[in-house]
Amino acid sequence: MCAIAGGVDVDINAMLAVMRHRGPEARGTFVKDRVSLGHCLLSIVGHGKQPFCGCRDDFVLVCNGEIYNHAELRKGLKEHIFRTTSDTEVIIHLVEESYGGDLVQAVKDVLPKLDGDYAFAVYYEGKIVLARDPVGVKPLFYSGLAFSSERKALGASRDRIRRLSPGCVMLLGGKEEKAISLSEKKVKSPVEELEAALVSAVEKRTRGVKVGLLFSAGLDSSVLAWIMKDLRREDELTLYTVGMENSPDIKYVSRLEEDFELRILIINEEELMDYVRKVIYAIEDWNPMKVSVGVPLYAACEAAREDGLKVVLSGQGADELFAGYHRYLRMGSEELKKALTKDIQKLAEVNLERDDAVAMANSLELRVPYLDSRVVEAAIGIPVNYKIKDGRRKHILRIIARRKGVPEFIVERDKKAVQYATGVEKALRKLAKGKGKTLEEFLRGVYREVFPWT
Repeated sequence: MCAIAGGVDVDINAMLAVMRHRGPEARGTFVKDRVSLGHCLLSIVGHGKQPFCGCRDDFVLVCNGEIYNHAELRKGLKEHIFRTTSDTEVIIHLVEESYGGDLVQAVKDVLPKLDGDYAFAVYYEGKIVLARDPVGVKPLFYSGLAFSSERKALGASRDRIRRLSPGCVMLLGGKEEKAISLSEKKVKSPVEELEAALVSAVEKRTRGVKVGLLFSAGLDSSVLAWIMKDLRREDELTLYTVGMENSPDIKYVSRLEEDFELRILIINEEELMDYVRKVIYAIEDWNPMKVSVGVPLYAACEAAREDGLKVVLSGQGADELFAGYHRYLRMGSEELKKALTKDIQKLAEVNLERDDAVAMANSLELRVPYLDSRVVEAAIGIPVNYKIKDGRRKHILRIIARRKGVPEFIVERDKKAVQYATGVEKALRKLAKGKGKTLEEFLRGVYREVFPWT
């Protein structure tokens, strides 16, 4: 995981310096004529400094992401010489192999072959093509003839910055083109197929690395924790729970201290203000919901980094896949299917960019097993009566949780949004009220302090 940046007539070193937190281990650049590509490294899988070149040095890649099937893909590239053991080097060799005179088409041909989460840029003969994974797990922004992993590196006003849409490719300076979408999979045995997909998603995201889990003792994160136990990997897992004193999450989690290595972090009001500033700088936004969710996430990631971890797991995406929000209860079957599809498509903008920015502010890679392509495609194909049944949301996840041995008090726990279950939103409103402001006014004021030039 890392930062990427580049473009035409850009100061690549200045851009990378702004995003140093995303990749503190190494920095690499490629410069030719007026074109620059750059990369900051957080090494997790394999070794190798970017930018990567193909067999010919004129094909160049910078990538932010993980490719989980890289070993299998390498086997099909026997004539290619790999210069590193990095999982993402395989992308540039695939592009080179696919190239037939059209760089955009070559990249479009490669995306369906990749199993992973990624945002990357490929250079060849003066052209730069951008690409992003189909869910949008990894962020990528552009403005004019420049691109980067974070808005703040672009140095442009917010109204000029665009995000590359999930599953799209784009010739820098041109228009986005859809390259890959997640489709509905025929599901014959919903419980068994979804369970197998989830186990696979967790296994490949935790292979060879000790990880943290952002843990609320809710259904989504508990399923991930008990899958790790089922894989006999609980000794390589630490659960991180954050909340204000006496908040619901803290009370629930304290009942599980004998099951896992657990770190419970209680935020006081003084720390809360400090986290608000850090979160606003990371996400470049003052939206009350995003900040309220970002604060406990930031505190958990900060603790995981202090513990020497480089990877944390999150249950992000489960609500949109399995109808976790209360508003879904009011919908009929067809309306629900449409709403879930729309919410999955909006995940990147609404939640994933925030979570990635907060984790990377702490030099941590955030991995999201529920958004594995196999899991998403299975979830889309599951009948809605497996998602909501007898007024209970996430019905199929509750079945899988029981099969994995998750305690019944967690299985039957009702969904409560992070900002409320941690007590952060209530504490922020109290803080704002003490200053004679609404929460929106208070956070907007902090945003102007953090970004005074806006």
